[in-house]
Amino acid sequence: MPTCSCLDHVTTLKHGVARLAQAAICILILFLSQPVRADEFKVLDAYTRYASSPAVNNPGDYIGWLKQQPQFQGGKLDNLPTRAIVLHYVDVRKMLNGLGYGDAEIEEIPIGHTDSNVLFIVRPKSGRGFIVNRGMPGAGGISTQIAELGALGVTYAIHIGTAGLLGSQLPYASLIVSSGSYQAGAAFLLSSSAEEAAEQIAYPDAGLSDAIEQQLTRAGVTHARGLGFTSPVYYFQKVGLLKALLGFRFDPDKAPGFVEMEQASFFITSRLSNVKSASIVAGSVWI
Repeated sequence: MPTCSCLDHVTTLKHGVARLAQAAICILILFLSQPVRADEFKVLDAYTRYASSPAVNNPGDYIGWLKQQPQFQGGKLDNLPTRAIVLHYVDVRKMLNGLGYGDAEIEEIPIGHTDSNVLFIVRPKSGRGFIVNRGMPGAGGISTQIAELGALGVTYAIHIGTAGLLGSQLPYASLIVSSGSYQAGAAFLLSSSAEEAAEQIAYPDAGLSDAIEQQLTRAGVTHARGLGFTSPVYYFQKVGLLKALLGFRFDPDKAPGFVEMEQASFFITSRLSNVKSASIVAGSVWI
């Protein structure tokens, strides 16, 4: 029969083991109860995941509000021309004067509330009137402008800008009528369906683009047709991306010939705004 001292030793040992077990369980509970780290929010994935989601910020609401402001009351923004040019050139009036339009035929209307968006309404003495919208750079600028033009009643719009040529497939300094442009992030964000979000290229209105090319041909203006790549920024573009575009083995007719900043978002926002659109760029630098 065990002595009292032996029993005390056994009891102490059992208690020690129990305490160790309790400590181990507590450690496991503390470890397992730590909040599990959530997956990082993948921004570019989200751009296309919610393509079918309803959209907010209707440009018609802004134009409706603008028309109620004192400087636009009396119908100043009603019955505007339905043809527009988004021109990336600083002195629009000077260019219009150089084309033969007098100052009396040009009305300058700033419509930006938090931006510098300006319309030049041209009502010539003879012929159809039109709008020249001084272009703002990048996806945010162009998508805002064409959405607001659509809300003002514009049904046809032509974007005119510059581009950097990728390699030598397109002639230097010639006009290029765009046949489409590889999409940037903003263009994917503007997609309205999963199918559209899966597309890599945004396209202009084919009929308008063909009509522009026919007019240039009849006028004897040297031009080319080409596919672009939209990079929505100018400064700090990635050399590696440009090298990849030059070296990638694209399918026939899928190789971009130039890089510019607005076309993809311009084409998609035009579609969302029920505006038929096209783009002309001048190849101004080699890449």
